[in-house]
Amino acid sequence: MQKIAIIDLGSNSIRMSLFQINPDKTFTQTQAFRSMIKLSEGMTDDMCLKNEAQLRAIKALIEYKNILTQKNITDIRAVATAAVRKAKNGTQFLASVKDLTGITIEVIAGETEARLDCLAVSHSLGIKDAIICDIGGGSTEFIAFKNGKMLTPAISIPMGSRSLFEMFFSGGETEDAIKQATTFVKKHLTEIPWLSEIQNVPIAGIGGTLRSLAKYNMSDKSQTPVKNHKISSKEIDKAFDRIKQASPEKRSTFDGIGKERCDIIFAGLLPLMELKSLINSPELIVSDVGVREGLLLDFLDNSQAKE
Repeated sequence: MQKIAIIDLGSNSIRMSLFQINPDKTFTQTQAFRSMIKLSEGMTDDMCLKNEAQLRAIKALIEYKNILTQKNITDIRAVATAAVRKAKNGTQFLASVKDLTGITIEVIAGETEARLDCLAVSHSLGIKDAIICDIGGGSTEFIAFKNGKMLTPAISIPMGSRSLFEMFFSGGETEDAIKQATTFVKKHLTEIPWLSEIQNVPIAGIGGTLRSLAKYNMSDKSQTPVKNHKISSKEIDKAFDRIKQASPEKRSTFDGIGKERCDIIFAGLLPLMELKSLINSPELIVSDVGVREGLLLDFLDNSQAKE
């Protein structure tokens, strides 16, 4: 049976999933790995990846390559998203990754990232109509789908949990900073022409920020993947208010948030809150899928088409 490794190099974390492809073209995830490397940390001012962040990423990728060598997995598909996409020194960084790890990483466009998200969500959630919201570290993607198919062009906006934090909250979550950030997010959302026309549908949530929200809602501090966890609109409001009122230190004790996201979770939830209000969404459905599963499904679709 074919084995394949898929790596997603994001703005906050690197995630690697190992899959076994069955003869009937179905697949099974055999292992998953995640490293919080904060690749986009400190790049807001000059749009360059900082040396310390690059070293964290390369160290994690070396560890991943060693795992793949031990398991004799040579089929590796690796992509980078918003942080590398926006970085002035992204090309040089990926060249260093290739030299030090042997892994070739492709930078994908925001629209491609959104399309892959749609593939993954429509395959895993089993819902017909929704708006996908993928809040990453450096960007947020929105896709509307109906009857399991994309209804509108995918939209990628350069605002995520870490980028919003660095733009507005590095000096603290003051009332003025919150007002400015909310205005910024609302402006970007109201510029999406089709968004306000799609009302009363669930939000299909993916990405680290929304997985953390789901874990917090579940009071789950484990590393168990989130599988189609539903959170009502009222529950979202309550959780957001608790997170807003708590200091980062206090949030670090919250299940699902911890030290990894205590500083950026509030900023990361702002796009969700504005989207929920704009479309009057009744609930959020969170699943631990995304670009990796989308890449695999895309690969399987293309391989079947060639047969």
